[in-house]
Amino acid sequence: MPLHRVVRVVCASAFLIVPTLVHAQEVGVKAGINSASLTPEEGEDPEISRRIGFVGGGWIRWPLSPRFTLQTEGLFSEKGVTFGIPSIEGFRAGESEIRVRYLEFPLLARGDFSSTGSSTRFFVAGGLAPAFELASHGWLRLEGLDESSRDIGDQIKPFDLGLVGGAGIEFGRAVIEARYTHGLLHINEDDNGDEDRTKNRVFSVMAGFRVR
Repeated sequence: MPLHRVVRVVCASAFLIVPTLVHAQEVGVKAGINSASLTPEEGEDPEISRRIGFVGGGWIRWPLSPRFTLQTEGLFSEKGVTFGIPSIEGFRAGESEIRVRYLEFPLLARGDFSSTGSSTRFFVAGGLAPAFELASHGWLRLEGLDESSRDIGDQIKPFDLGLVGGAGIEFGRAVIEARYTHGLLHINEDDNGDEDRTKNRVFSVMAGFRVR
């Protein structure tokens, strides 16, 4: 990853996280899995399948009212896609995989639906998720041949923005949640029209706990 990109990501992290820590009422950590894909959607191409990757990091939250809070997160998130390569005369069958790693900073509004003071809280959350690309790789696996891989960072835009929506349950200090992140920007550097504009589509399930 180029040094100038590292500097931008570090500066963005400090800008988003440090000020909120001062006034944060709750701080926690969480981790889970992403089930990720890239447009075109699965229904448009039956060979496309979702890629499973890691997601994890921390969150900080401060209340605006007993039932409404704002939450900022810092997450390491693996996205991408896997798609099959059919056997065609003269060509071997196999699969290709794309993995894109991001440092993501969801900015969320959260609403609680449980009674005030209850140790179990049901919630919904939504907002935006700026994401900075850390590394991108592609793999090609064909029957009877060794796997090949290469860095495709020069083909992926360094910034993405997602629309986030999800729900979960918090009991005591523990939390379990599911969410969907819908990429709003196309992430491929080349742009050959609407059909070639690739966007992230990610379902996530995470579990964590509040440390304060």
